[in-house]
Amino acid sequence: MRTAICHRHPLVILGLKHLLTVHTSCDVVHISDHELPGNLEDIDILIVEEELLERAPSSPAVRAGGHHGPEIVPLSADAQPEEVLRRVTGRRAAPAPHTQAADHGWVAPLSPREQEVLQFIASGMTHDQVARRVGISRHTVDTYVKRVRTKFGVGNKAELTRVALGLNLV
Repeated sequence: MRTAICHRHPLVILGLKHLLTVHTSCDVVHISDHELPGNLEDIDILIVEEELLERAPSSPAVRAGGHHGPEIVPLSADAQPEEVLRRVTGRRAAPAPHTQAADHGWVAPLSPREQEVLQFIASGMTHDQVARRVGISRHTVDTYVKRVRTKFGVGNKAELTRVALGLNLV
């Protein structure tokens, strides 16, 4: 589903984009931190901050709604990731293909260092090898691995490897 995200906060936009691309079949084709998209013909779902929606009540995006306009998903300030997913997939979006990450609901994004460590672990390196390669202590590698395991709810290296594959890290 072609999706547009409109929100005043760039970090919220990035989080929503990640959430939708990992957990749904949405293809984010437009993002904006200050306005609604002008051309709505190529958009199936419009996720928009309620305040932006209120500021543009005469916008074609707001008036559209049926057959030719996008589905509008107003986003409140306290919206939770699970609620956004439910609202988007409950409309027109289909679930994404099954991945390990999707099994565990909302997953906090990995830091660049967590991704790097996960990539090396998934490629078969030991914690000591990763520590030497990255230039950090073995204890720090252990900490990164624990964080990744916690975020994805996995317990062993085989599951970590599946997560890395699902994130296209290997």
